[in-house]
Amino acid sequence: PQEIDLELTKAIISLRLSHDDTALREIKQAAAVTVEAHKAGIAATKNAKSEANIRAAMESIIISHNMTCAYGSIVTVYGEVLHNEQYYHPLQTGDLLLADVGAETTLGWASDVTRTWPVSGKFSPTQRDIYDVVLAAHDTCISQIKAGVEYLDIHLLAAKVITEGLVDLGILKGKPEDLVEMDAHALFFPHGVGHLLGLDVHDMEDLGDLAGYEIGRERSSRFGLGFLRLNRPLIPGMLVTIEPGFYQVPAILNDLEMRQKYQNIVHWEKLEKFSDVRGIRIEDDILITTEGAEILTQELPSNIDAIEKLVG
Repeated sequence: PQEIDLELTKAIISLRLSHDDTALREIKQAAAVTVEAHKAGIAATKNAKSEANIRAAMESIIISHNMTCAYGSIVTVYGEVLHNEQYYHPLQTGDLLLADVGAETTLGWASDVTRTWPVSGKFSPTQRDIYDVVLAAHDTCISQIKAGVEYLDIHLLAAKVITEGLVDLGILKGKPEDLVEMDAHALFFPHGVGHLLGLDVHDMEDLGDLAGYEIGRERSSRFGLGFLRLNRPLIPGMLVTIEPGFYQVPAILNDLEMRQKYQNIVHWEKLEKFSDVRGIRIEDDILITTEGAEILTQELPSNIDAIEKLVG
C-alpha cells in the first residue's frame, strides 16, 4: 500500500492488534469447540486406521457446532512436514500423530491448536524425552508472557529452552547461548514461536510485515529468525499463539551446507537414536491481559500422562 492506502492499512492494524469484548467472546467460543475437537480426535485414535479417520472425528465436532475449520487441518504421522494436508497414511504402532486443527465461528473468528500424541497410547522413551523438551519451551514461554514483553524475546526463550534440552540429551554440543546465536536450534525448530490470531488464523498476514512487525523493524536474514511472524511488544487485548516444536526435516538435516556448518555441533550418531520422532508441536492460544496472560485453550491437556490417558 502507498500514500493514503498505507495510512488506512496502519489504522486497520492498530485496531485489530487488540481485541474487544465481542471479538473475545467469539474467539473463546472457537477455542472451546477446538478443544472439544482435539479431545474427540485423541479418543478416536484407538480405533482409527488412518489419519483421515482422526481428521473426520475432529472436523465433525467443528461442523456440529455450526462452525468451519479456520484453516486446512493438519492431521499427520509425518509431523516434520510443517503444513501437511495429506490424510491417507495408515496409523502404525510407534507413530506420533500431530494434529493442528482449529475452529472458526460464523463471524470469522479463529482458533489454532496443536497437539501431538502416540498412536499406540504410550510415548516411547525417546519420544517422551523430546516431548518433554518441547513442553518445557511451551510452558516457559507462556509463563513469561505479559504486556510490554517483546515477542522476539519469547521466541528466543523458546529457542534457548529447546537448545538446553537437546544439549542435555546429547543431540547438540556446546553452550546453549552460543548455539542459539549460531542458529543451531533452527535445525530442529525452524519456524517462529507463533503469530497473531483473530479474524484469520495468521491474522493480518495478507498485509505482510506491516502487521507482524513494529514500525521500523525488518525481517531478519538469520536462519533462526527469518521465519518469525511477529516482532512487536505485547499489548493487552492481543491474542497470540505459542507453538514451539521439534522436527527432523530431511531437507534441512541432509543439506550439505548445513551438515558442514554444524558438523561439530550436532551429535549425528546420537540423533539417529531419536528416529521415531519425526515432528512434535504443542500449541495454545494466549490472550495478553492487563494482569498477565490467559490461556484460552487450557482445558486441553498437554502433559504426557494426561495425553496418554486420553488416548488409552
